[in-house]
Amino acid sequence: MTLKVESLGAGYGKLAILHDVSLEVAAGEIVTVVGSNGAGKTTLLRAVNGILKPTSGRVTLDGTDITGRPTEKMASLGLTHVPENRLCFPSLSVRDNLDLGAWTRRGKGDLDAVLELFPRLQPRLGQAAGTLSGGEQQMVAIGRGLMADPKAILLDEPSIGLAPKVVAEIMKVLTHLRERGLAVLLVEQNVRASFGIADRAVVMQRGRVVLEGTPHELVELPEVRNAYLGGAAA
Repeated sequence: MTLKVESLGAGYGKLAILHDVSLEVAAGEIVTVVGSNGAGKTTLLRAVNGILKPTSGRVTLDGTDITGRPTEKMASLGLTHVPENRLCFPSLSVRDNLDLGAWTRRGKGDLDAVLELFPRLQPRLGQAAGTLSGGEQQMVAIGRGLMADPKAILLDEPSIGLAPKVVAEIMKVLTHLRERGLAVLLVEQNVRASFGIADRAVVMQRGRVVLEGTPHELVELPEVRNAYLGGAAA
């Protein structure tokens, strides 16, 4: 299974943000997308998931053209999007938040598999999601996406605002998803963390892919070290 983006263009109204973006993520692979604020990373995920309708190019999942399909249809096609800012329904319980992710499967999500990845959610299933810590809310958001049993998952800044210990937990979970055969497309400002787990990396600037390769290859480039790693190797 491969998630493939080919020559994708997208924007907001007359404002073009993405220009001829191409990348692919294979089953059992983590590809991270890095770049400064305004580089087009979040716009890329929104265009892939159908929140934004691409103006050019196409997106395929396992060979099926899903370009511009309605967002609400994407989960049933095998694509899950975990947006930025840990979006949860604060007044609903953790269990209810997770169950919402399984609506495309008629409520038959694999809760046990999610709790295996996030064991600290087990004793909090009946707790209102809004009372959780930021890290726990992020776990709920990712877990809800996994309840749809996706083939590919898009994650937008899952480490933002979290303590280093929690970031390490989240990154470890992403490696488990890779082991389970998911294609993982990760947008992440914490380049050191994402380079530590990614198989390949893409650098975006001004809506274009300007560099790609393995993290090991990219950290050898002075422009990458200086811009994203404070001048030091990952």
